[in-house]
Amino acid sequence: MELNYCFSCRQIDFMLQSSLHCKVPNGAIDITTLLIFLNTSTDAPHFLMEFIQGSPTSMVVLLDLLPRKDLAFHPEYMEKYYENTQVDKQREKIEELPQARPYRSQSLFVRSSFSPTAILTTIDCGQGGEGALEIVRGQLAAAAKEVLQIWLDSCVDHASEMEDGERESMLKRDQIVRSKSIEVDLTSNLPRMFDPDVANRVIAEIRKAFGVQET
Repeated sequence: MELNYCFSCRQIDFMLQSSLHCKVPNGAIDITTLLIFLNTSTDAPHFLMEFIQGSPTSMVVLLDLLPRKDLAFHPEYMEKYYENTQVDKQREKIEELPQARPYRSQSLFVRSSFSPTAILTTIDCGQGGEGALEIVRGQLAAAAKEVLQIWLDSCVDHASEMEDGERESMLKRDQIVRSKSIEVDLTSNLPRMFDPDVANRVIAEIRKAFGVQET
């Protein structure tokens, strides 16, 4: 599944693109991630795409425009970035696949970070085998490209007029989400997948890129 785009946006704070492969007791796991954080010149959502394949016939898909404001307090934000863009149609398409079922993280914090339009799905082709998964991959790729295109068209390169207090509040929220994401996800999972020294070096580099300090 390939997505080839060139990013040269002045609103981008940083971009994390990674492909991890490691052996586990029951086989191997492959994780492909694309995470793009925007800076405070815009209030537009961040972009997340992650594919986690733990077997030849199954995978987990995480695809979302991560909100930077609490949607209950900012209905205009939800309308602008989620309703007007019709991004929810992609979630509906994926959830209609017979091989799809909901994916829910065990972490309440992680679940609270996603938007209501997030594609959080486990794909299990069962006895259909690798051939069936390849067919579904095409549909997943189409949805991922569409969500990315919506983000590029409606979010990237759009500066926002914000008061200083609002901008500072959004920056604080971004930093909390970044720090907590590392704590909940990476520091608990990477050491189980890789040598502790390798895991610690990776986490340290990601902390540096995220601009957060170890707590």
